[in-house]
Order: sequence, then C-alpha cells, then structure tokens
Amino acid sequence: MFGTSGIRGVYGKDITEGLAERVACLFAQERLVIGRDIRKSGPSLLKAAEEGALAAGADVIDLGIAPTPTTALATRRFSCRGIMLTASHNPPEYNGLKLIESTKEIGKRMEKEIERAYKENLPRSAKPRDGNIYRDSSVIQDHKAMILGMVDVDAIRKRKPKVIVDCNGAGSVITPYLLTDLGCKVISVNSSAECFNRPSEPSGASIAYLSGLVVESNADFAIAHDGDADRCMVIDDKGEQLPLDVQLAMMISHELKLARKGDRRVISTVEASLAIRDVVENAGGVIDITPVGSAFIADLMEGNNAFFGGEPCGEYIYREGVHVPDAILGAAKFAEIFCNEGAFSKLKTRYPQNFMARERFPADDKARAMERVKEAIQGLGIEGKTRTDDGIRIDEEDGWVLIRASGTEPIIRLTMEYKAKEKLEKRKKELGGLIKKYL
Repeated sequence: MFGTSGIRGVYGKDITEGLAERVACLFAQERLVIGRDIRKSGPSLLKAAEEGALAAGADVIDLGIAPTPTTALATRRFSCRGIMLTASHNPPEYNGLKLIESTKEIGKRMEKEIERAYKENLPRSAKPRDGNIYRDSSVIQDHKAMILGMVDVDAIRKRKPKVIVDCNGAGSVITPYLLTDLGCKVISVNSSAECFNRPSEPSGASIAYLSGLVVESNADFAIAHDGDADRCMVIDDKGEQLPLDVQLAMMISHELKLARKGDRRVISTVEASLAIRDVVENAGGVIDITPVGSAFIADLMEGNNAFFGGEPCGEYIYREGVHVPDAILGAAKFAEIFCNEGAFSKLKTRYPQNFMARERFPADDKARAMERVKEAIQGLGIEGKTRTDDGIRIDEEDGWVLIRASGTEPIIRLTMEYKAKEKLEKRKKELGGLIKKYL
C-alpha cells in the first residue's frame, strides 16, 4: 500500500475515492489539512478525503492547490496532521496520498498501522463529532515568509539574477512570486494551475527546451519543479542541465559553509555518488547513508541531529525548514548560491564527476524480479562491500553499482558510477542483461 513516499498509483485502479475517504478517516484527528497538486483527479479525491475526515469527526482545512512542503508547513501552523494529494513526479494518470505529521511524512510504524486498519476495515476508536470544512490558502504566505528568513535576501536583491521558472504543477502558486519578492527578474513558464504542459518529472528531454530559452533570454539560470514542488532541476547560464549529483554537491558545500559551529552532519542515500561523499568529508563533515526516500532522510536527520539531507534527484531537506523536501526553498537557495558564488557553468567545474549511468527497466512484478536479480548477481563474481537494505549495492575499489526496485513506479533502477568509462560500459552491459533476464 505504501511506497517510499506515501501511497501512489494509477487513478481509478490503485488510487480511488474509496481509498482516499477511508485513509483520511483513519488518519484524521481533531483537524486535518489537505493540499493537492493540479492533477485532474485531485478535486474528486479531495472531496472524498474531506468526507472521510468529516466522518471521523475532524475539521478539514482545505489548502487548495499547494506544494507538498507548503502542506507540511500547514501541519505546524495548525498543529495537526495533513494529507497531500499528489503523485509527485509520476505521470498525470497517477495520483496518491502523502500522510504528514509534524512537517514530515509518517514513519513505517504508522504506515503499517494504517495499512492494517484499512485491510481489516477496523472502526475508529474515537467517537465522531460534527466536523466543518474551512478554506485557507494563507499558509502560502507563511511559507514565503519562512524562506525569506532563511536566505540572504540582501545579496539576492543586490545582484537581481534573471531566472526562468518552470513550475508545471503546484509550485506555480508560490515559486515565481517568492523569487520576485527576493528581487529576481523572473520569467515564468508552464505556470498553469489547470494542467501539466510537460511530463511531471523535470529531467532529460522533458525540460530540454529550457536550454535554448536560457540562452535566448540571457538568463542566469533556470529552475524546473515536479508536480508537487518537492524536486528542482537547475539549468546553468550556458543552457546545460546540471547533473543532479553536482546540484547536490553544490547545495551541500553551500550549507556546510553556512552551518553553525558543530553542525557537520549530512544525510544522503545509497544513490549518492562518490563526489557527494568527497564534498562532505573534504569540508570536515560526516555523511550518514539511508535507503532511498525522503522519509528515511528526515527520520535520520532528526535521530542524528543532522542539519541537512538530500538526494541526487533534486530533493533537499533543511533542518530549520520543514522536514519534507522543499524545492521552493531549494530554488531560493540556488539564487543565493548564484549571488554568492557566481555562474553555475563555472561553479560546477569545482565538482568533477566520475562516469555515471542511471537506467530504468519496466517490471510488472518488481519485487519478484529483485529477488531473482539478488540471487543471480552473485554469479557475476563482482567483489566488494555489499549493502542490501535497499536493493543491492556493491562497492568496488574503482566504483559501485546499485540495483533497486522503485518505490513509486513499476520499474527496476540500475545506478552505476566508475572512474573508468570502459568499466562503466562493461557493468552496464552485463547488469542490464541480467535485469532483463528476470523481468
């Protein structure tokens, strides 16, 4: 039922009004905030979730269209739980529910409790009361105010960078306005609140058009979000997309410079490149590694008192903000980095990369496929330190490979990094063939 980030699936098949109503009924307490992205199935699922919360006797605070981090902030403002109706970077036919408490997604224990109650159709223990629905979008202003207090506003207003913003989703209600308030010269594209104008995931071909637009408009950089604005992708002044590992390295380096004395601990995932680890260690920091998923990062940040956590997919969590990925704050931070460090086309050269590859393989039964791959990979004779808490990762002396089932889509992911391109191509061929054999 739950994946790496909430409940997610194809609307009408995996995600239905009945599921939204029942989950909201089980999760709501005295109050429940609900936000949604711009998917066409959103209004119907919102109505169902509201009915579920009301059946539990809860008041509902409808945030309207709001990013995931804004909805997370609302749980702090209203001292209650929240549900974000989104499938994040998944295609438009998907939708889902992210369950949030105290500004972060709920943990595995609560997920199991809700899943058990849902499957067993258990009644709520609390006696329902009469609930009401309130419409309140003012938390968007709260989110902007929080971010303005977390970045160097004077530096940004002095430099006035020219920024192209492609929200293509819920970020449309806040990111262009925030960057304008910061003093940026903003060109906003794909800012409709009615529909997606490109695939929701801001990567590769889906935002390639921004490269020419940056150059033609002489912009300093561009930012692209996914559907619920918990991810951001950066295009530099030359129109080149920053590799996501380089983006993360830039952000970590910047945050380490700003960190208070004693704050040296950073959290990332098993997908983090060697460059990420080098940046942290060269700055005197310590990096802790979790399975893939922002909920794992948030939990370990709190448990280990880390001040920053991030994944090489454009997701960043800041201790002083909310404890879900906040790409709106991330966009403001990249503006701050630009104003303090200069053009990203030059800055990225400080973070040399090894040869990397990220492959996707459709899998109808990804769990079964992973079981077979884990068994078969031993026959390839790859020697190295092995980690199996999220798929299988093998670290060799000259690089590493990670094979894992996606927590949000029916695919197997293959990620590799090696110092030599020949070694990378060799591993890609043999491991790609192995995965295909067991799909």
